[in-house]
Amino acid sequence: MVRASFGIASALNYDLMRFADVLLMAAECEVEVGSLDKAREYVNRVRARAAASPIKALDGTANAAKYVVSPYTTAWASKEVARKAVRFERRIELGMEGHRFFDLVRWGIADQVINNEYLPKESVRRSLALGSGVKFTKNKSEYQPIPDYAITQSFVAGQPTLKQNPGY
Repeated sequence: MVRASFGIASALNYDLMRFADVLLMAAECEVEVGSLDKAREYVNRVRARAAASPIKALDGTANAAKYVVSPYTTAWASKEVARKAVRFERRIELGMEGHRFFDLVRWGIADQVINNEYLPKESVRRSLALGSGVKFTKNKSEYQPIPDYAITQSFVAGQPTLKQNPGY
């Protein structure tokens, strides 16, 4: 590796975004415009790849997955059913990749899911790490505070160009 003025330069490529993520974003869009069959097609492309996984159990005889991934064969009955299926697919396909929180915020359901599903299950562990009473606050917790130094350095003609996010 070569140290460049902007960081480390390398000829090695790295993934910024997986194709499965692109397909699932396209599926989300298709659901919202009412093209449920096209959305199902995109989700099934992701599922087909997942079903073809070559990973076997340690004895080499069985698929390591404890569940069978199969395509959706019947049409989704409504936008709500399709939306739920696509959101579930994003959750399992992109698990542990750092997308979940931002998906919940984008869908406008972060407060419901975090406060009603996640925090109650995590209450013991979270109370040890963060203290009791931790909760997601709508219109605040979606954003991080802007560092004070960034605000103080943002002055142009005597006026700040940045202002703190609400709630901080």
